[in-house]
Amino acid sequence: MTSTRPEREFPLEAVASIVDEVARENYGGGVPDSRDEFSGGLELHELIDDLTSPTDDDIASALKTELEKQDNYWPPDGEEAFYSEEYVYNRIEVGTDNYGRFWDEFQKLLMHEQRFFSRNAFELLALIFKDVEQQTDKNRRSPVYMIEPGGGQHAFYRARIIRDPSETKKFRENVADQLGPPPDRMRTPGRLNPSGISAFYGAFDLDTSVAELRPSVGTRVALAQFQIKKPICVLDTTRFSGKPKANNMFKPGALQIAAQWNFMRSFMRQISKPVKPGEEHLDYIPTQAVAEYLAYHHEMKIDGKTRKVDAIIYASAQNDGEGKNIAILGPASVTGELDENGKRKIKKSENEFFDLFPSFLVPSPEIRITPVADSFVVHEVSAVKFATSQHYSTYEWLDDD
Repeated sequence: MTSTRPEREFPLEAVASIVDEVARENYGGGVPDSRDEFSGGLELHELIDDLTSPTDDDIASALKTELEKQDNYWPPDGEEAFYSEEYVYNRIEVGTDNYGRFWDEFQKLLMHEQRFFSRNAFELLALIFKDVEQQTDKNRRSPVYMIEPGGGQHAFYRARIIRDPSETKKFRENVADQLGPPPDRMRTPGRLNPSGISAFYGAFDLDTSVAELRPSVGTRVALAQFQIKKPICVLDTTRFSGKPKANNMFKPGALQIAAQWNFMRSFMRQISKPVKPGEEHLDYIPTQAVAEYLAYHHEMKIDGKTRKVDAIIYASAQNDGEGKNIAILGPASVTGELDENGKRKIKKSENEFFDLFPSFLVPSPEIRITPVADSFVVHEVSAVKFATSQHYSTYEWLDDD
């Protein structure tokens, strides 16, 4: 009697995501020319065959289409596609010695964890933020404090525009992946993170979360609430909006404390101000550098323990005077779902895939943020609020001519 192994079906999107990560890590592609780098390589369909060994051409064709669909790039910024029938692909050769391993770790650090810092920049920020945790407002509250799971401010909203009705079901069934931060290579630069580096942006109320998307009337928005699973140390810049605790002028360093408070007030406005579309890449650089410094370098004593800043709270630029945002940085921003044992939830399709292809299984970072159960909702924008301020007088405008 002949036994046959039952066929297994895997979601095409999941397979393409796994193949994409392996392809980008192990192959380089480009238009073939006289250079050795892009000569004699594999064509796109050959690359797919080399990685997956599909059983028939229809599978290979469907996988190729899905890889091209998931290929996230923006030509106006000079980005290029990774998948193209005009390219050939060559295997990236990495030596077996430690230098190759060190170089791989360096690239990973540079591309997905830390990107900034000259020595001068580091020293300047060290001076600016020295002892910032010792500042107190008139209510004797420090701008640096801990947020505990289940405590105040432990949960926040995150929203995403629904561009096609079919997306609603996909968002609802996989809230953590669809509404959480995007994968490494799809992370665009934000107010507090460079391109490729993780940050979880949330808002403490639903209206602010929607407003930050700048949606037009009639837009449908998917929202969900998320919560932290471990304590985080936050720098709350909104606490610099009021007056500081009165300082005794005879206290050593009183002038320095007052000067730092005034700087933090201006920094609070800088981090919260609206940025014109198209100017994000330059305007975000200073605040991105500050976030990276605070998350990876600046150490403080909080509750008797040495800590770095896990998150920054700042006023909403789109819901002025009413809303507050939080940006959770670096390892503290890893989002996903946990099973009943508190372990990362593995989808059935992933388990089956890794059973067949165990070489694809790699350790996952610890999940620190999870969606709140049954919090997913869909809202339609019915009105948009605008506010203006005088930029110049009529006479000043006439003088410009």
